Amino acid sequence: MERFFLQIATAFSALVLLGLGLSGVVLGVQFMHGVGTITVDNYFRLLSGMMAGMGVVLLLSILHVERYRERFGILTFMIVLGGLAELYSVTLHGIPSVGSMFGMFMTLIYAPLLWLLQRHVARRAALHPH
Repeated sequence: MERFFLQIATAFSALVLLGLGLSGVVLGVQFMHGVGTITVDNYFRLLSGMMAGMGVVLLLSILHVERYRERFGILTFMIVLGGLAELYSVTLHGIPSVGSMFGMFMTLIYAPLLWLLQRHVARRAALHPH
């Protein structure tokens, strides 16, 4: 049951990353109702593409989710680091939109909990192989 819950939670994360990432690639800074120079738009699309790529990696992890400890660790580290950057922005500029707050929840709370659950499921799978 824990493994199935982890697969569902991973799928949710993957779809959020993939959806947001692809939206940013297609729409550029307009996705966030932003404006900026060509360079800002280019950078936003770069980061959006990386986000979409992280979503693809998570999607590819769902079937054998208990096997990918290192993959989950690396992705979680990257996601939390991004969340800390968002939190730094809050200290500089104040509370962002509801969508941005959802993003911070996903990066600073959901992702570490997903990582912990993956570790737990992987440890149980190692103790009780099928």
